Amino acid sequence: MRKTEWLIDVDQNSFDRDVLERSSDVPVLVDFWAPGCAPCQALGPLLDKLQRETAERFVLAKIDTSQNPELAREYGVRTVPAVKLFVDGEVEDEFSGALSEQGVRQFLDRAIPSPLDRLAQQAGILADQGAWAKAGEIFAQVLEQNATHVLSLLGMIRVLLNSGRAADAHPYFARLPAKTAESQEGKLLRARIAFSGGQVKENLDDLQEKVAISPGNLAARMALGHGLVKNERYAEGMEQFLEVVRRDKNAQESAGRKALLQVFDLLGPTHGLVAEYRPKLSAILFS
Repeated sequence: MRKTEWLIDVDQNSFDRDVLERSSDVPVLVDFWAPGCAPCQALGPLLDKLQRETAERFVLAKIDTSQNPELAREYGVRTVPAVKLFVDGEVEDEFSGALSEQGVRQFLDRAIPSPLDRLAQQAGILADQGAWAKAGEIFAQVLEQNATHVLSLLGMIRVLLNSGRAADAHPYFARLPAKTAESQEGKLLRARIAFSGGQVKENLDDLQEKVAISPGNLAARMALGHGLVKNERYAEGMEQFLEVVRRDKNAQESAGRKALLQVFDLLGPTHGLVAEYRPKLSAILFS
């Protein structure tokens, strides 16, 4: 043992036991290094530090390639440092060279999920199976321990939307990092929240009659558009939003423009209606 049972030196004789077999119970991160290698001297202490920080998230195994050339050849190590992650006896992920601390952290976050990440992944599987209530319970457990856990925030929003509780999704969406909120998934969820809520207080027939009697009633048109989109009558709803943009003196800041953009997010960039209505919107804005 090097320092602890989670930070070890490995050689040809102990490799099968300490790496291949143990990786069936816990991920084993193997640092192939060599004496006199400056990048190895930079990366090695950083890996030690991150292993200690993450406790029992993974075993860190060190292999001196100058003393164990057969292992280096077997696993295709041509330059050092080379870091390989073993799971169930196989190389699951890897990188070469001395990454920055941020780069190594990003690698670990992607390759070795934390206990909370694993819980959120389990909840995601339940959500995909339609077990919304159980998934919501697990996402809530994760968020009690980490209120900004992105995977669980996204999952909880999905649960609430699919349980008819769009209004309750707003606080969770507000906790998303800006980068996530502006991602394709974030924009889709924001659009689903917008068109799943309770903006429409009147039935569609009454709203259509109100718009017919008073075509300049933009509030009624917006409500009608929301109601139509909520009922998946997308083209009809988009027509109402487009007419709001036409009639609004401040078209660039029009509520109709913002609603149309949310419909684009809802349908996705490859949808035929998006291809049809995006140029129509541009023609009004830039005419």
